[in-house]
Amino acid sequence: MTTQLELEARYAGVVSAKAAAFVYADHVASLCAHSGVMGSGDVLIDMIGGAGLRVADVRFVAADVHDAGGRLFADITVPSHFGCHAFDLGADVQLEGLDRIAAGCLSRKVVAVSSRGVLPVAGDRLSAADLGAIAQGLDSAPERMQRHFDHARALAEYLSCCEGLGSVAYPGLPCHPDHDLATRVLIHGFGPAVDFEFPEQWGVTAGEFIERCKLNGRARPAGGRHTRLHARDGADGRAVRIFAGLDNPLVIADDLDQAMRWFCNPPEP
Repeated sequence: MTTQLELEARYAGVVSAKAAAFVYADHVASLCAHSGVMGSGDVLIDMIGGAGLRVADVRFVAADVHDAGGRLFADITVPSHFGCHAFDLGADVQLEGLDRIAAGCLSRKVVAVSSRGVLPVAGDRLSAADLGAIAQGLDSAPERMQRHFDHARALAEYLSCCEGLGSVAYPGLPCHPDHDLATRVLIHGFGPAVDFEFPEQWGVTAGEFIERCKLNGRARPAGGRHTRLHARDGADGRAVRIFAGLDNPLVIADDLDQAMRWFCNPPEP
């Protein structure tokens, strides 16, 4: 059986790092908030994140951070190491939540921390089951991630044709404010996530819409084969984030369409 040190070395090789460590953490930001992980001049950015799935100009940010004597930490969880090589863009430390890489099979959330220099954090001792899930996930990640990306693009193109939506955000759409940048810093596609918002006049919240969708994936593990819907700004907000799965995007689009039609034309009481 592969040991954790061997698996961390394997991951480091995959992402072209000098070293890597696996850490149990709820998410990247909480890990970086721990004392001693980041120095006063260090900066953490999301490769893809925030409202509207904005794409970070890593080269530009890295130049400023390095001029100030700091290190740039890049969270590549959304595009994954399959979709972005942050080291090649100037990042010093790369962090990746492994839910999707491990195909939703982890018992607890794990963040992979990798660096071409000294690692800023020591790894935790992972369970044998979690190590096995990561090892198997790395074997199949390229094929699975490509399908996640392709399905997200199909859903984004469908949503962009839906009349009345407040907005649709996906870096692969030409109308996205960072589309040109995304074509230069992302690879194999534009990630597995799509944002869309309802106009205020619809009077529907993200929580209500997600509950109405039969295939919302909320009972399924994060990062697994099933598409999951997430209330980006909370259940009372109007923004829904889709994390495309390996399931048929045409079936998911039909489910979304039926929910939107219901809210636009609710049945008579």
